[in-house]
Amino acid sequence: MRVPHGTSRASPTLPRLVGMGAGDRTRKGPLGVARPAPARRRPTLLAILAAGTIALLLTTAALGAVLFAANTSRKHQISRGSEAATRCTARAGSLAGAAREMALASAGGVVCLAAGTYSGTLSLTGRHARDVVLQAAPRAHVRTGKIVIGGSHLVLRGLWVDGEVALEAGASFITLDHNDITGGGEGVVFDTSDCTVPNAPKWSGCEPQAPITAVTIAGNRFHDIGRNGSEDAIHLDNWRNVTITGNEFDHIIESGEHTDCLQSVYGGTGLTFTRNYEHDNDCQGFFIKDGDATNVAFTDNLFIRDHEGSYANFAQIWDVRNLTVQRNTIWDGKGLALVANEASFAPTAKIDHNLIGTFTVERPVGAPYAITESENIFGHVPWSFRPSAGDRTTGHPRFIDAGRGDYRLARNRHGIGIDWNLAAQHYGPST
Repeated sequence: MRVPHGTSRASPTLPRLVGMGAGDRTRKGPLGVARPAPARRRPTLLAILAAGTIALLLTTAALGAVLFAANTSRKHQISRGSEAATRCTARAGSLAGAAREMALASAGGVVCLAAGTYSGTLSLTGRHARDVVLQAAPRAHVRTGKIVIGGSHLVLRGLWVDGEVALEAGASFITLDHNDITGGGEGVVFDTSDCTVPNAPKWSGCEPQAPITAVTIAGNRFHDIGRNGSEDAIHLDNWRNVTITGNEFDHIIESGEHTDCLQSVYGGTGLTFTRNYEHDNDCQGFFIKDGDATNVAFTDNLFIRDHEGSYANFAQIWDVRNLTVQRNTIWDGKGLALVANEASFAPTAKIDHNLIGTFTVERPVGAPYAITESENIFGHVPWSFRPSAGDRTTGHPRFIDAGRGDYRLARNRHGIGIDWNLAAQHYGPST
């Protein structure tokens, strides 16, 4: 059942990794046949010298052959090892076949989906002891519609998904790895709720559902979401231990549906959002609200050019205890705000080594954020708190080479902002 999502904003004016084929087969060459030995003759001095020279040449050649064979064997073993990690243990050519093979797969199995476009909804279920993978067949381009995931230890890898990926209540140990996701009501949605969480939405007759636990969302590309009635790129509800790392978000555009690159509702504990790249959007880049949360790490992310429209708000983090905001480069024209609004605990945050255009700590309602803050660079002098002695302000930070996608700061002896280069990143499938 789809449950109510988040509600109001803080401000009334909303300012590739694919499977590889089986290892190469090698064939041994012919061994040859025995030849009759020639008649024995008494060797001459010339013959002895010639034989010695030939023996030396043969020994050198043999040694070279041994070294070459050893090197070739080593390379072949490495190649076969990497291929074995993604070798298909089963194959499917339809959504029904893929669902069946995933349900029946042994722990560690890899189901490869043949090249093609598959319309309709793919439903994956089953609880496994170890990960079971559904991926594009080697060198195949595979496009699907909506995917619904229930159960545990299920992996989606290297797919082009034209529709949302919905995780059902109680799903656990789910991995979304290097997929391209667009075109759905949401990109990824956690389809659960818990209206008993402090500050969560409530309605008549609501009851808590099972949380969604141990999810990794890594290396995916989310794009062209927010128009035509769609909402968020990633919508988290009632979560536990979620890692979102190394993803790209572009053209996530607000169109009146409260579109966010990431939104959290109904709270949770244990969220890591790190090394993500958001650009050319009109979204709230990171939005936690409508449910108290604990143990959130927001680190090493790059947000730039969030001005494709003029509706979506700046990133906001409401009511979190043990929040870490470190080494981010938030130079998107909007910035980041912390909001404390009648949290069930005293919110706490550690803010350091960030480059942020505008950073605000909103006037609290109830217990305020207790903040430890140092070694940041701000685009504007903060007005809502007293900056530490180690902070600086500049409207024109010097990047190594922004034109080539390198937004690391030049002359950065304090390690402020991101420490990675866009040129070294890969998002979405390889085919």
